[in-house]
Amino acid sequence: MLPPATAEELNALGHDAVGVAAVGPAGVDDESIYAEALKQNRVVVTENFSDFATIAGQRLANDDRCVPVVLVRKADHPRGGALAHHLANHLHQWATHNPTPYPSTHWPCPLYSPSEGTSYFFT
Repeated sequence: MLPPATAEELNALGHDAVGVAAVGPAGVDDESIYAEALKQNRVVVTENFSDFATIAGQRLANDDRCVPVVLVRKADHPRGGALAHHLANHLHQWATHNPTPYPSTHWPCPLYSPSEGTSYFFT
């Protein structure tokens, strides 16, 4: 799970981000998280590639409505208390270069950033 402080850091940068705890209790299933992201029209940010790529892929194959899924790796960022800060800055840069990401999976390059107004959901 990504640090909840990442959402706070992104909010400070002008984004609308919430943690998965906003969806329900710990252990809520990925389908429910994705359904809530659809309902709120949010970008899902996760390190859970296999499950969310499968959900997005199945929805795309069925021509169902989708939201973007941004896949990140904690290992690409400093550990400890700085993880949320670095991850938020990375996503901010990615969003700046991708203000309207297409509804599918994305692997943000560490050199990119996010834009104002993009809404995120963290798992």
